[in-house]
Amino acid sequence: MSIKPPEEQVQPLQGEEQFAFDCGPDLSCFTECCRALDLVLTPYDVLRLRQNLGITSDQFLERYAMVEASEDEAFPMVFLAMVDDGRASCPFVAVSGCTVYQDRPAACRAYPLGRGLRLTGCDGRKIQELFVLVREPHCRGFELDRKKDAATWMDGQGLAAYNRVSDALLPLLRHPKIQQGWRPTPAQKAQYLKTLYQLEHLQEQLLAGEADRLVAADPQGRAATELAALDEMELLLVAIDWLRNEFKL
Repeated sequence: MSIKPPEEQVQPLQGEEQFAFDCGPDLSCFTECCRALDLVLTPYDVLRLRQNLGITSDQFLERYAMVEASEDEAFPMVFLAMVDDGRASCPFVAVSGCTVYQDRPAACRAYPLGRGLRLTGCDGRKIQELFVLVREPHCRGFELDRKKDAATWMDGQGLAAYNRVSDALLPLLRHPKIQQGWRPTPAQKAQYLKTLYQLEHLQEQLLAGEADRLVAADPQGRAATELAALDEMELLLVAIDWLRNEFKL
């Protein structure tokens, strides 16, 4: 997962096209892909990581993340803060491998695949999935003749829940209004971060009766206490839909 790999390292994958790849500690390049990273974290990435570490969202963002604004993106982006060791290493990599492996981010799970999404259809609501294969020079995994296609690899890496959240986020992040120049206000940007990346605050608001608009917008008509008691992933999906309504996207 190098920073902006050169075009010659990126190979589009068509349909059920197979590729040879595998990874493990027996490879000389083991953990090299955990360095020189520019890793964007989704709200679900943060949720899983801070659960793994046993800390709050606020603590995770303070210790392990950087929030940055980009002229190319409507909403702020959350990046994993790398260790200043001269190699920009992931804070969770050790000699033995990933210390948060069961809850590693989606991009780490998918590697060496990149999963792209775009909205299509007359109403711009149909999601098209696109895959590319990233062949970095350091990676010896491509020398192992263990073939699979994109769907098989993604399934084996436990990406279903991660992809479900990414798919739900797409209409918010890539709404046609944004492509036409709409940008959120500073207050809306702050609301985006606090609602999706600091989910405990939303739970607290629900329990304190301070999230009337969200409760009123719930299509299932659930009470605030019912929403607060949802599994955190399910509450995250509710929050994404609610923000789309709030921002009229």
